[in-house]
Amino acid sequence: MSEGPRFLDEPARPPLAVQPPPAGPGERGWVEGVQGREGPLTHAAVDALADARVPGPQGALALGALALLVLILGVAALDLAGFVARQFAVATWLGVLTLALVLGAGGVLAGAIWREWRGYAALERVDRLREGLQSQDAARARAAAEQWLLSIGEGPAAREVMAGAADAATLRALLRAGPLTRLDQDTAAAGRAAAFQVLAATVVSPWPGMDGLIVAWRGLRLVGQVARIHGMRPGTLGTLRLFRRVILDAASVAAADIAVTALTEAVFNAPLGAALAGQATGSAIAARRMLRLGFATAQVCRPV
Repeated sequence: MSEGPRFLDEPARPPLAVQPPPAGPGERGWVEGVQGREGPLTHAAVDALADARVPGPQGALALGALALLVLILGVAALDLAGFVARQFAVATWLGVLTLALVLGAGGVLAGAIWREWRGYAALERVDRLREGLQSQDAARARAAAEQWLLSIGEGPAAREVMAGAADAATLRALLRAGPLTRLDQDTAAAGRAAAFQVLAATVVSPWPGMDGLIVAWRGLRLVGQVARIHGMRPGTLGTLRLFRRVILDAASVAAADIAVTALTEAVFNAPLGAALAGQATGSAIAARRMLRLGFATAQVCRPV
């Protein structure tokens, strides 16, 4: 005889019901508790919230600086126009002479600004050449190579050899084996000259603070020299922009470290370099930085 549940026994628990998984979001959602004319208000479903970023102060500062520059230039132009008008009021020939002087000076200033702008935009040209030479389209790669060879002063013989390349990969190999090898040698020579100059100047420098100025000045000059070796014509602003890219480009710095390791031994094994480096360890470090800077700049300026 089976025993049933007794009075003091715990009641039996009901079996667990398997709940189905919740349904995924539909194509449209609804706002709970908000009713419209046709039922609950709906909105389009989105995967994630939009990346709402608060604009930083850089844009406002740049806009303010531009407005201040326009104001200064505008006031200067109005003042200059008034001066020319007063000269015409005094005498016609004096007004014509003043106007010619102002136009001549303005033309020279505009030419200088144009050259600075071209030098500043030279990095974009290198990026376009690099993109063209990395293309698998042989015709596009040949056109980019022709433009770059003209900028570095290669003769027609070298351009004919490059134009005869069967494909883009062969063209890049010819550029690395020919013109780029010569440019690397010129870059090494410029880096050695800068290293020796910094080494000698920092050894005889009477003030430690002057060492930093010497290294900075010679470094900017070296950046401009290497850029000109690679067919660029950077002005002051272009050199500063190139210097900034060299510092931020980790790949160029890593490649420069590999090349500088061997070149440093050649510099410091020379009689003058060994004597100067033995007198001041800081000067040797500055010279090594010049070598690294030269090769890092070359890596940025190379189209291949």
